[in-house]
Amino acid sequence: MSDTLVSLRQLPRLRTRHLGRIGGLLRPGTHRSPLLELGKRFVISPPGFPIMLVTHDMDDVRELFANHDDFSIGQVLSRLSSHDMMFGKQTLIFLDGDEHRRERRLFSPPFQNKALRSYEDLMVEVVQRELPTWPVGEPIEFLKVGYDLAIGVLLGVVFGDVAPARRDRLKQAVSEWFGEIESRGFLAVTLLTPLFGGYTPPYPPLGRRQADVDTVIIEEITARRSDPGYADDRKDVLSRYVGTELDQHDDAALARNLRGILLGAYETTAITLGWIAAMLAGHPEAMAELDAAADSGDQARLDAYLDAVVAETMRLRPVSPFTGRRALRDTVINGVHIPKGAIVIVPILLIHESEQHYPDPMVFRPERFLDERPNGHTWLTFGAGPHRCLGAQFALAEARILFRTVLEHRRIDTVPGPVEPPRRYHTGLSPAHNARITLLPR
Repeated sequence: MSDTLVSLRQLPRLRTRHLGRIGGLLRPGTHRSPLLELGKRFVISPPGFPIMLVTHDMDDVRELFANHDDFSIGQVLSRLSSHDMMFGKQTLIFLDGDEHRRERRLFSPPFQNKALRSYEDLMVEVVQRELPTWPVGEPIEFLKVGYDLAIGVLLGVVFGDVAPARRDRLKQAVSEWFGEIESRGFLAVTLLTPLFGGYTPPYPPLGRRQADVDTVIIEEITARRSDPGYADDRKDVLSRYVGTELDQHDDAALARNLRGILLGAYETTAITLGWIAAMLAGHPEAMAELDAAADSGDQARLDAYLDAVVAETMRLRPVSPFTGRRALRDTVINGVHIPKGAIVIVPILLIHESEQHYPDPMVFRPERFLDERPNGHTWLTFGAGPHRCLGAQFALAEARILFRTVLEHRRIDTVPGPVEPPRRYHTGLSPAHNARITLLPR
């Protein structure tokens, strides 16, 4: 290697006693972090963890995301979280290189624009079914509403029409599985994973719940394989695989991947919907623009502004405030030598809150996205490069369609002032009070 390369030893290093300051990059207000004094790159070496480069140098970030062969996102998840136990290491997010490219080609068609348009009626129906159960004129926790909407949409989009008995069993199995993931028991296990070098202790209750979900999904797959005409005129994700050129997995693998789609989209969708509601409740000007569009019946205007609201909400409150890659071999990004096993951390929220990329970055201003789409280099809610979230376009369209349908029937009461904060002591950004808002009749 060239002597001109920069080694991690040559970069500023955060002392172990100051490691707690990293939390300042994971919550809104990153511009106040004293870590900015270290520059755009610095190194941390927590005891018992791989060495880590934290960088918000955009040349570093671009090269990191573009490198498909030397870095792994799956190995970061395995080392720092229990995602491999929840998803299974054979699913898309844990694959690298050619294997990842192959699987991504197989699973991307149901999430491309042409397919997305076919899901709109279902999304509208889910809101119309749930909306009468929501209180009007009194507070409601919209995060919980978001979970109901998310599971309703996901089951319909992924599986479509399922025989009522099997659908009830599937919904129950999925609900119990999600419940186990959110249980205190599994939370305790996941907290041990990074301390145990990436090893997640066995947690049998989760395994049983996952097996229950897979059993019902495999039954549905078997039923569709036995009826060649079953998928005629069907637009759900499963029907786009079974019996087509994309159908290159055995039933267990297909079930596992479908379960991964449910898990990957469920919580992230619900949290994003909660933040959108909370942001609108705290910003009367934005809500007034949506009210005017909804009251006039101008759907194009309503959709355009909602797209901007969704993008701006995801800028200020990305579900995950950081991402990372682990080096599979000794490699280089932007003149920095990254040794095998080192982890490169990209603080997404810090980039989103940078004046270099967004004027008045702490201000909620949807108008910044009205005339131009989010820049894929500086708007990183879904990551970037070959490992960018497969469901990114689906998630953006889903948020717009669900909120458009809500706002055609309800208004959000506005209370100017600070938007509720994220939860404390949690690595993700979820509304601390479950996005507590009040809906009013339209």
